[in-house]
Amino acid sequence: MATATKKVHAATPALAEVASLGFFIYRDNDGDYHWEIVDESGESLVHSRSFASEDDAEGAARYVYQGARSAHFELQVAKERPTVAA
Repeated sequence: MATATKKVHAATPALAEVASLGFFIYRDNDGDYHWEIVDESGESLVHSRSFASEDDAEGAARYVYQGARSAHFELQVAKERPTVAA
């Protein structure tokens, strides 16, 4: 399981703390695979779409993990954002 620790500088005290997050890959009752990002208490923060194989789910989780290092953090939330169908 890959883990990431990131210190975020923000006005909200809860966000200013160091977060201990982990990626968790599992198989659902339909046989599809998913990945989740969970916090240190095990609560799901992000849930992926379905993948046909464990390798595909792991590859997608690694892609997100690697990409998050260079992700742009926006402090303002857009009122509307176009969505892309998966």
